[in-house]
Amino acid sequence: MSTEDTVKYLSHRLRTGHVSRRQFIQTLLALGVSGATASTLAACAGNPPAPAATAAPVVAAQPTSAAPAAAPAATAAGGQPAASSPKKGGILMRGWQPPTTLDPAFQTNVNEIAAVAQMYDWFVWIDEKNQPVPALATGWDASKDGMTWTFELRKGVTFHSGKSLTTDDVIYTFNRLRDKNVGAGTVDLYSNITDIKAPDASHVQFILAKPNPDLPADLGDYHAAVIAADTKDPKTTFNGTGPFIMDKFSPEDRATFKRNPNYWMKDLPYLDGIQDIYAPQLNSHVEALRGGEIQMVMGLPAELAETLKKEGKSTLLIGQTNMHFAIRMRSDRGATKDPKVRQALKLATDRAAILQVARLGYGVVGRDTPIGPSFGDYYLAAPEPKRDVAKAKALLQEAGVTNLKITLTAQNSFDVPKIATVWKEQLAEAGVIVDIQVVPVDTYYQDSGWLEVDYGITDWGSRATPQPYLQLAYITGAKWNESHWSDPELDQLAAQAAAEMDHAKRVDLYKKIQQIFIDRGPIIVPYFEQAVVATSPKVKGLNVHPDFSRSTMRSVYIEG
Repeated sequence: MSTEDTVKYLSHRLRTGHVSRRQFIQTLLALGVSGATASTLAACAGNPPAPAATAAPVVAAQPTSAAPAAAPAATAAGGQPAASSPKKGGILMRGWQPPTTLDPAFQTNVNEIAAVAQMYDWFVWIDEKNQPVPALATGWDASKDGMTWTFELRKGVTFHSGKSLTTDDVIYTFNRLRDKNVGAGTVDLYSNITDIKAPDASHVQFILAKPNPDLPADLGDYHAAVIAADTKDPKTTFNGTGPFIMDKFSPEDRATFKRNPNYWMKDLPYLDGIQDIYAPQLNSHVEALRGGEIQMVMGLPAELAETLKKEGKSTLLIGQTNMHFAIRMRSDRGATKDPKVRQALKLATDRAAILQVARLGYGVVGRDTPIGPSFGDYYLAAPEPKRDVAKAKALLQEAGVTNLKITLTAQNSFDVPKIATVWKEQLAEAGVIVDIQVVPVDTYYQDSGWLEVDYGITDWGSRATPQPYLQLAYITGAKWNESHWSDPELDQLAAQAAAEMDHAKRVDLYKKIQQIFIDRGPIIVPYFEQAVVATSPKVKGLNVHPDFSRSTMRSVYIEG
């Protein structure tokens, strides 16, 4: 996309309220447009109307992405207000638990993802609004049949080694991720790709077996950091195009990153470097934050967040995620094979109370579907479920179920034991006896045991789109269909949503799917988590990503 076309596109987006004036100007500055000209163009574009709750177009060439604009309100929006002139320099000290691998294809936990996010860039980035936006690809288009996607490669990007980014690097990255012999966790995700090729030096084409409107989002998967095609061992050589360069790495002590002086985003990053200090216990990082030894801790449990909040010496940032815990019920056997019984257990549940006890209110009450409010207009804003114990008892009686006793298998991690305890107390009021079996995390997931128990509580991380939840866990025969649910109508709607290229039609399909979950689904979702990040008050410019560990430090700076 030319600079002129980008200006026209952005002007339209500004007028219609899809980008802010700040984002408009920052993008033009990144393209080399002068500040005076950018300000004039912003004025000519006019003041935007109030934005509608719409997702970004799926099939559209998109403009060059600049540095993320800071949100105006720290706690509510998950970002920190930016000063008029961010300061360059300084070393940001962060606290993390030790990582196991920094090979992007095999990262599995937040500690690894957090380090990889600083060294690498993505072909398509999933932004703070959970939308796919340009990164190393400046734009994309899909063929009318949705079977061929063409992406334009960003020019002037170099790896930390000094090598220029080419189409070969992109092709190598995604072929590696879909290679069964390599064995990355993305093989299934990219199984619909039949070929990846470069029609010329500036474009990459993905050929699909069937239409996939979510391909840009899929290419933004956290494993899909673009690595150089000549990388011999990604486990030991960290050659990315990202804002920071790995300087020293000791898995038992710390990782030291230095500023990439040739980063493609204009004037970024602001920091001279980052040090990730490793320790096995999160509490020790919080103590280090209190003592001024580090300046940032991410993914705080609610109790620690509340403690820091009361002390008033740290800045707390809140980011909405789609991370959730599913209380799931087997729907192929036992009492909960009957939809009436499943509905009775839902009616006996007070989700807001569970949220308050388990996370002290740091979250949004769920509607018993895996699709949360972070998905924008895909989300069905149904009324908050109301607890009705009398109706729950009546449904159980109508189903012929008396003195129901269930065994709930709960992994001993995160919020799960608290969720289980509160749920047990709530169901007792409806005459249901719950026996909680607490097991270690590795035992819960060992030998697919979690897929077999009658009642369990499973944690699900954020995804860029709703479709992976359906494909992995809820359609008939899905790999991780732990509830063993089989609903022909859901299967049909999920298949349609997976291939529908019209955004408005997809919105309608996802809302119908959510209503099915509400009416007869096999899960109770008490809440969607809010990620909590604590920083020194001097740390500015951070926007919390829906998957908090992917929050990039490129726009962060230190005041004073």
